[in-house]
Amino acid sequence: MHEPRPANGAVVGVLAVAAAAAGVSQAFGRFTFSLLFTDVRDDLGLTNTRAGSLGSANLLAYLAGTLAVSLLVGRMGLTRTARTGLVGVTAGLVLLGWSPNVAVTTLGLLCTGVFAAGVWVTVPGIATARVGPNRRGTAIGMVGAGIGVGIVIGSLLHAGAATDAWRTVYRVEAAGAVLVSVLGTRWLRDAASEPERRPVDGTGTGTGTANRNGTANRNGNGFVALRAVPGWPRLLTSYGLFALAMSLMVTFLVGVLKEDAGYSNASASLAFSCFGVGTILGGPVFGPLADRIGRARALHVAYAVMATTAVLIGTGARPWATIAAGAFGTAFTAVPTTVAARLSDVIAAERFGAAYGVATLAFGAGLMVGPQLGGVLGDVTGSFRPVFWVAAAVAVAAGAIIRPADGRAPGAR
Repeated sequence: MHEPRPANGAVVGVLAVAAAAAGVSQAFGRFTFSLLFTDVRDDLGLTNTRAGSLGSANLLAYLAGTLAVSLLVGRMGLTRTARTGLVGVTAGLVLLGWSPNVAVTTLGLLCTGVFAAGVWVTVPGIATARVGPNRRGTAIGMVGAGIGVGIVIGSLLHAGAATDAWRTVYRVEAAGAVLVSVLGTRWLRDAASEPERRPVDGTGTGTGTANRNGTANRNGNGFVALRAVPGWPRLLTSYGLFALAMSLMVTFLVGVLKEDAGYSNASASLAFSCFGVGTILGGPVFGPLADRIGRARALHVAYAVMATTAVLIGTGARPWATIAAGAFGTAFTAVPTTVAARLSDVIAAERFGAAYGVATLAFGAGLMVGPQLGGVLGDVTGSFRPVFWVAAAVAVAAGAIIRPADGRAPGAR
C-alpha cells in the first residue's frame, strides 16, 4: 500500500525553503568570498596566495563539516542537521560582516564552511523524499536553483558597493540568513513529520519511514550505501575533479576579468551575476534532462560545457566571456544535481544523507585544492588566465572518467 504524499502546497513550501537554505549555505556562506576575493585581498593587504589560503580554509572546513555530517546525520536526522547548519552559517556571516582583521575573517570563513555542509548534504534528501521517483532530478534541480538566486543577490550587492565595502555585503547576507533560518524551523520540520516510504532500489514503495522528529530508520552507513551504486568509484573521482575545476573558475572569475581583461568592478560583477543566473537555470534544465537521457549522458554534457566556458572566460573577450560565465553557471549546478539524482536512484531516502555526505567528501577534497592552487598560479605567472586553462583540462578529465553504464535514464534497461 502506498503512503499518501503531502499536498502540493506543502511540497512547494518545502522545496522553496530548501532552495533558500541551499542559497544561504552555498552562495552566501561559500561563494560570496569568490566574488569579493580581490576586495578582501586588497583591504587586508594580502598576496594572491594568502588570499587563496582563506578560500581554501573555507573549503577545508566544508570538507571537515561534510565528514562530520556523514557520521552524525544518521543520529540527528536530515532536518535537524539542516537547521543546525543554517544557524551556524548565519553566525559565520555575522562574523564576516564585522571582521576587523585576517584572524576574524578566517574564523568566519571556517564557520560558514563547516556548517554549509550540514545544509547541502541534507536538503537534496529532504527534497527527493517529497516527490516520485521520476521527478527526483527535477526536485534537486529546484533546490540547486536557490544557489543561483543567492549568487545573483551577492553580485548585485557587490556591484552597488564600494570596493572596500565587502563587509557590508556580508552584513546584508547575514540578515537574509536569519530570515531563512526562521522559515527553516517551520517548513523543514513539517516536511520531516510526513511519512515517506522508499526502498533501496528507489522505486518509491519500500519500508523505510521517517519519524516525527525528523530522524529515520537507519540500516547501514554512507560508505556501505554507496557501494550499491554501479560505478561509484568513477562517480566520486569525477565529482572530485569537477570540484577542483569549479573552485578554480568560481574563485578567480572576477579576478581574471578585472585584472587580466580590464573589466570594471561593475562589469565583472555583471559577469558573476550572469554566472548566478546560469546556476538558477542549470538545475531545472539538467534535472529533467538527466531524468530523460540518463545521469551519465547529462554529466558528459555538463563537463563539455564547463571545459568550453573555462577557455572562453580565460580569454576575457567581450561579450563572450560574460556569456560563457552564464553557461558555466548551468554546468555548475548540473553536476551536483545529477550526482545527487544518481544516488537517489539507488539509495533509500533514510540513507541518502549519509551516502551523499561521503560523496561530498570527494567533492570537498577538490574544492579545498582549487583556491590555493589558483592563488599560487596567479602569483607565479602574474596572471589568472592559466588558472582557467588548468580548469578546462580538469573538466575534460572528469568527463572522460564517466561511463554510459554509470547512470542510464530511470527505467532504462
